[in-house]
Amino acid sequence: MSEIAAQNHIISVAVVDDDANVRNGLWWLLNNIAGLRCAGAYASCREFLATSAEPPDILLLDVSMPETSGIDGMQPIKTKFPAIKIIMHSNFDDEDKMSRSRRAGARGYVLKNASAPQLYETILHVHRGGAVWPPGFEPEESRPLGFTAFLNTLIRKARAVFNARRKMR
Repeated sequence: MSEIAAQNHIISVAVVDDDANVRNGLWWLLNNIAGLRCAGAYASCREFLATSAEPPDILLLDVSMPETSGIDGMQPIKTKFPAIKIIMHSNFDDEDKMSRSRRAGARGYVLKNASAPQLYETILHVHRGGAVWPPGFEPEESRPLGFTAFLNTLIRKARAVFNARRKMR
């Protein structure tokens, strides 16, 4: 894509949140920021999955919803829309939720009290292929390994080498 075309590209963003006020507020905000367009606002993962609309570039997905949590909803969403980039949207600055979101395939995690510029920058960064996590969150793979985790990693790598050699025969 040329630089001019890239500058004129509108990033489509859909919202999945069970709170109508949040959905409506994000719909308004996303449609009033140059370069962004709200492609839809849905009350649940099921409602989003039922759509026949063109998938958005980015999905802002609420972490905690009554029917299916955003974390649990990621697998079917990624199955139906493999190219979609998911940013979790939450009231909770909870490292467990962040870790589970990351493992499930989210590209970012933004708190609902984030400012409009912070949300915009998060969307842009994730759209460009980056990942955005709250300050202080340390992804699991960058943490020092405990002895059990070290052994599990070593066993997993040894199995991979063994299976690769077996396939070569």
